[in-house]
Amino acid sequence: MSEISGAAHRNVARTLRKRNDPHGKSIIDPSILKGVEIDDAGIVELWIRPSNPHCPCCLDDLIDLRGVLRKQKGVLACHIEIVGVPQSDRWTAAINE
Repeated sequence: MSEISGAAHRNVARTLRKRNDPHGKSIIDPSILKGVEIDDAGIVELWIRPSNPHCPCCLDDLIDLRGVLRKQKGVLACHIEIVGVPQSDRWTAAINE
């Protein structure tokens, strides 16, 4: 792991640990955060199942989370994949546009 890649891992982990969804639940709760991958180039991929699937607040919060993660040192790009909710492909497209 390169120094930049290590910084990305630390910064992403710190950001996720401090983050709650709009309903007060920690984003690192296993029922919400289903997976994280960070490659050596600094591309972050998250798999998330929102706690309230039809809540616009959750959608806005995930758009904001993506922006926050993209600004972290060592992070080149961020992609959030929504899983386990109806029309997850639409959620994913809206968040990552």
